[in-house]
Amino acid sequence: MNTSIKRFPGADIFDWISPVGASVRLMFGLLSLQGVKELDWAEMRGHCRWMGLQSFHFVSLSAALVAIALTIETVVELQKFQAQDISGAAISIGLLREIGPLTISAGWCAMVAARLAEEAKVHYPQYHSDRSFSQGFILPRLICALGMSLPLGAYGLLFGFLTGALFAPLIGVTSTADFLESARLAIHDKDIAVYFIKLVLVNPTVGVFAGTVCGMAAKGRPQPVAASAVSATLLVCFALNLFVTVAAYLQGEPNL
Repeated sequence: MNTSIKRFPGADIFDWISPVGASVRLMFGLLSLQGVKELDWAEMRGHCRWMGLQSFHFVSLSAALVAIALTIETVVELQKFQAQDISGAAISIGLLREIGPLTISAGWCAMVAARLAEEAKVHYPQYHSDRSFSQGFILPRLICALGMSLPLGAYGLLFGFLTGALFAPLIGVTSTADFLESARLAIHDKDIAVYFIKLVLVNPTVGVFAGTVCGMAAKGRPQPVAASAVSATLLVCFALNLFVTVAAYLQGEPNL
């Protein structure tokens, strides 16, 4: 029996982050008006349909389940301090700043990346250069992903927040009104801005490029690429979401 280790431990990490360099190269290929002029709007409607309309059930169910889980954990802990009526503040901040972007949005982007990886594996050999591939394949899908992420992000936030507000009184919060009032006082413009930067700009871009580059790497060979695309999407989304959080909230010396 051959028990030799053919790959050193941790080698998979390089496979997950390797799409970053290729993505930067492909981004420069998007900097052309020619690609915009050649957009096929009928094709883009198809992309918008599966990215947007066909994802609403996924987003709504995910938002409801995440909101219920977060509400249970928050209310149960705050009840120990007789502070369950301010759970709306903690839940709304959690959903806006981290939970929403790192669960629902990242899950949707992973789904997009997996599908685009399979498409790119098939279509990449048909293009004569990476620049033409960027303009013909990546650009329309990137526009659709960015466009669909805005309504999906708003819908997911509203659905999840209302689910938490309606569920909270069932487990100890005085009323939905108290939940909503504490949330209103806790939410600031920065929280909303951070939420939409992550959901509308960062995560969809990562999903599109991670899926595309993983599909390119297959070069038409019949090998599975969806798993690599999902791993790369989640890892880079986590890293960039952390970067946005640090840039937005970690300022100067901490107040102790």
